[in-house]
Amino acid sequence: MGRNSRTQYKFGPYTLEPDERRISGEGCPRIELTAKAFDLLVLLVSKAEQLVTKDDILDAVWQEVNIAESNVTATISMIRKALREDSEHQYIETVPKKGYRFVAPVSVVVDPAPGKADPADQALASPVPHGRRFWLLFACLLIVLIATGIGFGILHYRHATANAPETPYQRAVQLETEGNDNLALIKLNDLPPSDPKFAEAKLKAAWLLYQAEENEKANQTLSLIANGKSSLGSGPQDEATRLKIEGLKKLLADEIPDALNDFRTAADTDPADVDALIYIADTAINDDILGVANEALERCKVIASQNPFCGYERIDALSHENKFDEAITEYKRLRKYSNNPWLDQPAGYAELAKGNILEAQKYFSILTAKGRDESPVHFMAAQDGIAAADLLQGKLRLAHSELLAANVQSSSSYEKADYLILLAEIYALQGDSGQTKKELERASKLSDAPDLTIRIAKAYAIIGDHATAQSFLARQLKAAPGLGKDYAAAEPFIDGIESLRREDFQKAVERLASSFSKERSPETAYFLAKAEMGKGDWDAAIGHLNFIGENKVMVLIDSVASLIPLAEYELSKCYRSKGKESEARQHIMSAQAMWKDADPELKAQFKGW
Repeated sequence: MGRNSRTQYKFGPYTLEPDERRISGEGCPRIELTAKAFDLLVLLVSKAEQLVTKDDILDAVWQEVNIAESNVTATISMIRKALREDSEHQYIETVPKKGYRFVAPVSVVVDPAPGKADPADQALASPVPHGRRFWLLFACLLIVLIATGIGFGILHYRHATANAPETPYQRAVQLETEGNDNLALIKLNDLPPSDPKFAEAKLKAAWLLYQAEENEKANQTLSLIANGKSSLGSGPQDEATRLKIEGLKKLLADEIPDALNDFRTAADTDPADVDALIYIADTAINDDILGVANEALERCKVIASQNPFCGYERIDALSHENKFDEAITEYKRLRKYSNNPWLDQPAGYAELAKGNILEAQKYFSILTAKGRDESPVHFMAAQDGIAAADLLQGKLRLAHSELLAANVQSSSSYEKADYLILLAEIYALQGDSGQTKKELERASKLSDAPDLTIRIAKAYAIIGDHATAQSFLARQLKAAPGLGKDYAAAEPFIDGIESLRREDFQKAVERLASSFSKERSPETAYFLAKAEMGKGDWDAAIGHLNFIGENKVMVLIDSVASLIPLAEYELSKCYRSKGKESEARQHIMSAQAMWKDADPELKAQFKGW
């Protein structure tokens, strides 16, 4: 009984058959790999002992498809797990900054004689002891019987009694549920247009890319659905999928109200659609519409109480409402059912907002461990959280290092620019105009995305370069005149900052208040309070500084965490000016507690710190 494949590669306990697209190991189980993972393994094994560069891999395996190098890393990780490779990497060696090399001894069998029995066949004829090996060999015998038609009755029985085999789409969903976003993306992108789940797969892939702030790739992925829409029928589930596709397109175009309407209609069309509820919650939380988010999450909890993504959004929503203890309780409840590492991200921010730095770092360390070897997106999320903890403590140098480490992991020019702008915003708040300009110049060369361009303009305004700020803003108006609230808020912000620098406090208050009414950002609240303090309007300033303290999670995730202790410091000045020394002392002590280990040069900037 010979094999039909023309070429086989044998290494360790494995047999790789490229022509049959099959890899098997001892005991004859079939090892599951995605199409791209299988192609990559064949490439490496066929070039055993040779260096295969990342460019070689991208050209041979992904060909004309433009993907990030992180996909290669994730695919290598998938192969290593399938081969049960240990920490010594006995099969695939990583060549730093170059590529990979297959290092295990490989034997090649070409065109085996049809009548010649192979080792697996000989094993079937050998005496076998009872126990696990007996059952393995019995399973092999069943496969042989089925393949030759003798086992038709057995095949019929299995078909009638066993669950249907897991489809590629179901496997991708399972990987996403486990928090393996990169592997899920690979599996989703492997689905051909002929697959009945093609549209759903591309939608889910686009959502994952959107969550990773890969908006351009998300749009590209959605554009591939056009040819696959025919796979959608006319039932409620299909209509809900169409609505989610349209909603995500609008979300990527910054048309948030319309996107939210599509997602809510999708949830009403198919009441069992958990994804639609998650999309509603995520969009509403990001737009600070917590009532809408909570309504969706209540429905989500009823139909999928153990879903980790419902849980993630629930923890996030509770944290945005300053219900930190409830957020941690929800986290602990979900941990009984799920090991998804993404749950640790909002839990970490909840602890950080409570001031529990060490507890927060424990949560972020889980994401770090997940991301170190398998997923850059987890690693970058962890670095964001750790950097926020550093900034909260005034450890600017450490925060800088953490953000640069995340920057290095990213393969996206948008993400790299985003990190550089965040660094610029940090330095701008501390009055370091030189370092701010350095980071902004680097960022502007990497990306001209509308939202990033607006942030660059605002950062230039903060350090007093009004002309450059206006130049960036004018450039963006020309590129995207209908950008929305970000642009509408940026113009009065820049004018207000310029008025504040000229000590025209009345105009500064008017312009910054206009900006804050369009976009309630912590950064605008801080400078508006400074302008009000210049006018001597202490109560108004206290109100806007308290906005920062009341929205700590928003500051930690979406802004510069050092705004929290800076707001406490300014509050102490407001209360002292009002003659309320007890309250003033309370706030200065709060600021001092946060920055007790701050960089010395940072503490030196503030009198009485």
